[in-house]
Amino acid sequence: MEYPIWHLTTFGGGFWIALVATIHVFVAQFAVGGGLFLVVAEKMAYRTGSNELLDYVKKHSRFFMLLTMVFGGVTGVALWFTMALLSPEGALVLVREFLFAWATEWVWFVGEIVALLIYYYYWDKMKREDHLKIGWFYFLFAWLSLFTINGVISFMLTPGDWVETRSFWDGIFNPTFWPSLFFRTALCGMLAGLFGFVTASFLKGEEIRCLMVRFCGLWTLVGLLLVLPLGYWYLVALPPEQAMLVMYKSHRVAHFMKIFQYSAPIVLLGGLFMAICAPRKVNFASALILLMVSLIFYGSFEFMREAGRKPYVVWGEVYSTNITAERAKELVGKSILENSKWIPDNLREITADNRALAGEWLYQMQCAPCHAIDGPMNDIVPRTAKYTAAGLDAFISGMGKINKYMPQFIGTYTERMVLAEYIDGLSPEKNPELPDVAESEITPAPFDSGQEYVLMAWSLEGLHLIAEKDRTMIISEKGSIIRAQLLLRGDPPEVVTDDVKIVCSPKGLDKTFEFKAEDGFFQSPALEIDPYTKEAYQPLPPVEVKALDASGNVIAATTIVIPVSTRPGCNNCHGGNWDVPQQGGLAAKTAADIISIHDRDNNTDFSKRIKEGEAIDCMACHDGDIQLDLSTALHGFHAVYLSGRGNDACMMCHPKESLRGVHLDVGMECSNCHGVMENHALALLKSEKDKPAAKQLMALIIPSEYELSEINARVPWSQQPDCLTCHVEFADPESDSAFNKWTKDRSGLFRNRKDEMDAVMCAACHSSPHAVFPASDERDNLRAMQYMGEAKPIGSGGTCTVCHEEDMGYPAHHPGMGLED
Repeated sequence: MEYPIWHLTTFGGGFWIALVATIHVFVAQFAVGGGLFLVVAEKMAYRTGSNELLDYVKKHSRFFMLLTMVFGGVTGVALWFTMALLSPEGALVLVREFLFAWATEWVWFVGEIVALLIYYYYWDKMKREDHLKIGWFYFLFAWLSLFTINGVISFMLTPGDWVETRSFWDGIFNPTFWPSLFFRTALCGMLAGLFGFVTASFLKGEEIRCLMVRFCGLWTLVGLLLVLPLGYWYLVALPPEQAMLVMYKSHRVAHFMKIFQYSAPIVLLGGLFMAICAPRKVNFASALILLMVSLIFYGSFEFMREAGRKPYVVWGEVYSTNITAERAKELVGKSILENSKWIPDNLREITADNRALAGEWLYQMQCAPCHAIDGPMNDIVPRTAKYTAAGLDAFISGMGKINKYMPQFIGTYTERMVLAEYIDGLSPEKNPELPDVAESEITPAPFDSGQEYVLMAWSLEGLHLIAEKDRTMIISEKGSIIRAQLLLRGDPPEVVTDDVKIVCSPKGLDKTFEFKAEDGFFQSPALEIDPYTKEAYQPLPPVEVKALDASGNVIAATTIVIPVSTRPGCNNCHGGNWDVPQQGGLAAKTAADIISIHDRDNNTDFSKRIKEGEAIDCMACHDGDIQLDLSTALHGFHAVYLSGRGNDACMMCHPKESLRGVHLDVGMECSNCHGVMENHALALLKSEKDKPAAKQLMALIIPSEYELSEINARVPWSQQPDCLTCHVEFADPESDSAFNKWTKDRSGLFRNRKDEMDAVMCAACHSSPHAVFPASDERDNLRAMQYMGEAKPIGSGGTCTVCHEEDMGYPAHHPGMGLED
């Protein structure tokens, strides 16, 4: 943001750095090992008296000079040029902190140039002993150059104590200096042998070609056999956080680790085959192929090493976005467009007219250094195709927190959303919007004011959200539960429990309720009802509930709806359409993405187990025992990405029909009772605060309008907001927020609470939580309409005669019943 921006699309910044740096360093390391190779080969020629061998070394030295001095020099300049364009802030740190090292390296480099020029041009003009000394001088200068540059390269990955001391020597001799130096030295020897194969393949004499191929094979094999254990030393020398990035946290690393694992045996077996089995059959093509495989082998290692440095160019100092860590802290919550020096003035403020252009500039500043658009490397289009714009916005807000492989987004909420819209527009894949829910007309069961019994029935949950795929991945179980109470009308009415049976008929299958004697209500088994019809999606399917006497006669009946949804918003971030087109259901693609992310972030093997026919039940592990409770885990994880969005955070995952009661009509939202996402999650996490996962997530979530110490812990499903927090003494609400005042245990939940006579369940008169009378959706009001002809709590406003023979003059069930007509 302090420098002009190099606008990149198809070939993003990551491509150019990878291309130029990998090729340059590959050749530069051959320049070290190849120097030693020349001296040893020349000395062997003198010792054996072989003019053919000496002639080969002369020709090889010409190839060596052109490749290392000319091509290597040009690619070195190209590397600095690319670094200066892509990461000028990072280049500035390296130049400023290691000016003495660069000056020293240039001395070594000048020594290399002079020694190599003398070595090549004075073959026949110097004594053999002097010529060999020049060769040794070249190798010494080349290795000292590696020694010096290695300190800077390893510093970028592991600055060590330099972060605190800012000492030049702490920076150079950092934690990975020595393993990196020995690893690269062994690699130099291996490359000397591999390049030697290429030039040896041109030798005409069969005997001399066999000799040199075996000689090159020795260099290759010894170098490779040293590279592997030294590479492991390099890895274990990494600090734990960076080792985790390399080993587990990046899906790109897993890809390159496979390449590394497969290419190493090819180089080993190829070297053995050429040196031992078929030295006479080695030709230019086979030698070049083996050299290219070694480039892939080396390149894959460099990619893995780079992974340990993410999200920084210089670990802990400069982000890959070319923003220093110190500057990033200053810009939290501030506009990056306003604070960037090279942004066009018409983009300083985002308007309706410049959103697309602002998004493009934000992409160039915060994404293009690593990502391409429809390019060959790290293409952002397929990586983000699964997201909606809202899902992208959530992902961007969580960068640098759980997924520390990417830097934290710098900018305002509006800038983040504009960037999300721009990236979303790059992908042709979209999740089509679902049609509005069709409201079917349902006739309530008849009610005769003279009938003897009244049946109260309601759904246990305000909405049962089903999130599972073909019983292979189960986030929430199917099965909705109905509760019911049968009342014998009279003064007073009597709750009937003996010699009656309560049944319901979902989809024509009779289900008998179980009487909960200790609680005084009947409860159905879990009813597996889906919200699908041939005509349209129906999240409120009707169910008729009946009360039967001992003879099987219907003595009371009512019609209610079962609130059930198969529209979790998982595909906002995890991709996929819908399992049932235009209706809902967790798609296979969505489930697979959820599983793969869990595998990546938690080192599980669920994807493999599903392929082997095993079902993954999330609740089996997330039961609150060893692992976090499922509700705690889901809200805690997603709060990292969805903080600062108010009720929109809830709607990202929960369907809009989740809240349908009177509270919706008076303007309340989920957050009025449960708190905003970040506070809601923190309350759950605090109930399991001793678990490592809870501690990790709590450290990433900033509470809103509360201090963390002020948020009261609550156990999911056992403690909920208490109705009486707002409705003090059952009166009209004194507040619009019930957050942070939880019921003591399950007995205090609305679903389990009874009136003050300990007889009638609250939900019998008020209906299901989230759908209390009068509900915004008329289908939820069926029971109220059946018994009173209008939508309101049963028994209120002069309707006591639903259960009583006469209107009551006092609020027996609880104060504030509104008995007046």
